[in-house]
Amino acid sequence: MSAPLVPSPLDYVGRRPFAFYPPIRNATPNEWVLGTGSWTEVQVINARDRYDLWIPRQFIGAVSETDEPLLVVGLTRALIFHEGSIEPRVKQVIEMPYTPRLRLRHKDESRPLHSASVVGIRLERNSRTMKARGVLAIAAAALTLLAALVAAASRL
Repeated sequence: MSAPLVPSPLDYVGRRPFAFYPPIRNATPNEWVLGTGSWTEVQVINARDRYDLWIPRQFIGAVSETDEPLLVVGLTRALIFHEGSIEPRVKQVIEMPYTPRLRLRHKDESRPLHSASVVGIRLERNSRTMKARGVLAIAAAALTLLAALVAAASRL
């Protein structure tokens, strides 16, 4: 026996108007009414201009649970209305071409153009302090080992 089907979030909308979040770009105003649907797509009708769109169910998210006059239906991805169809909105990143920096030299500037020399920085540490820390760490490890041996011997 198969399990009962889980209802779609849009089944709770009914004939009430709703808005998409994020709004569908190029499809204004953002006020919709649910039309018909299939297993893969849902028809939504613009409440003011009366044009319809078919949105794949994979992009439909949760429905808000408020008592506002306009419900909010979440979209899993930002969508764009382009040439009569709905497509996922992809943010375009324009890569700037690489051009090496050129430094212009004035005629009166006689310095050669080269990198500055790197100066090595060495931090001097007090050798007595380092030796004392090492001896202290070894002593602490030996004391811990001795305490573990005494505890093990006392259990026997």
